[in-house]
Amino acid sequence: MANHEVVIHFNHSGRSSLLFQGSAEYRARLTQADTLRLYHNYLTIEANRSKVAKDPLQSQNSTIYKQILKSLCLYYILCHRPNHLKSITVSIQRANGTMECITELRSEIRQVISKTCILSSLLNIQPQKAGVILQESDVGRSVLYAATHLIKSLDVQSSVEIFERLWRAFNALYRAFARQKTEHDCQRQVRQHIMNNPNLFPHSLASVSSLTTNDIRQNTRWVQMILNNYPAQSNTNSFAASIQRNTDARILEIYRQTLPIRKKFLNNAGQLSSINSHINTSIAANTRCDQDLLSTLSLRYMYFMRNKIAHAEKVDHGFSFLRESTDHAEAVWLAPILESLVIDMINISDTF
Repeated sequence: MANHEVVIHFNHSGRSSLLFQGSAEYRARLTQADTLRLYHNYLTIEANRSKVAKDPLQSQNSTIYKQILKSLCLYYILCHRPNHLKSITVSIQRANGTMECITELRSEIRQVISKTCILSSLLNIQPQKAGVILQESDVGRSVLYAATHLIKSLDVQSSVEIFERLWRAFNALYRAFARQKTEHDCQRQVRQHIMNNPNLFPHSLASVSSLTTNDIRQNTRWVQMILNNYPAQSNTNSFAASIQRNTDARILEIYRQTLPIRKKFLNNAGQLSSINSHINTSIAANTRCDQDLLSTLSLRYMYFMRNKIAHAEKVDHGFSFLRESTDHAEAVWLAPILESLVIDMINISDTF
């Protein structure tokens, strides 16, 4: 018999059925696991521990506390409704055989998400893949972290905050996928995976498929990205390579329009003629490659935008006297693409 039982009740009206039943690991390399059951209006965790904590709800390092976090994350993914927590009860059987119940009522609970949070996009996460967050592994933890940031991105108003949370989710996923030491190497492997396996990225590729050159140009700061990423003559070979990796006519048209700012560097490096030829050939053929477009926007442009925010290379986005700033408009446009990419990555996380 389990010596710990956690029961969490939710404020849910209507039919309640079983959402999930399975095992949740609590220590790496251990064969034992807790039993988890999720319903629409409550969830239960049955656990055995060699040491019985005085109050597992008060220690964020306790395995019981961490199992509750995992369970709540999985609950919201599978239920996709912002049901509030009504109560949390932990029943503990002490060594002397006595039972003790610790209960946190609604008034004492900090809700994970607000009632107005719209979780419908979580329907795109495949239920059979979501269970990876219950694993005590590097991948399991990364997907858990990513999923929590994804869920919280659906519960904030600021478009820049939404983008930041989505980027954290994406960062956790692509580092777990690539398992490389540097950001550059991780991103390179993710790009190659997108190029080679478009069938694995249905939602994110669909989000960029209908974009036009004008859509992209009007909603991004392409010139600033080039100036930031390739500031000197010594960066010219990298700049040329980034163009030559692309075959999509929409992206290459933008490079054609913005090439004059680095024409001198390319000419000095003897690269201008070959770059112009590559661009013109793809534009003339009207080549479309959604994988190129997705990779360039997410791994090149969004990374540039993320660095500007994270490294305090610009005024804080909240320090603005206008309601509709450039940062706001840009984040609003990019967030749905990044959100769909995060969901696609979660759906293939069992292959990491």
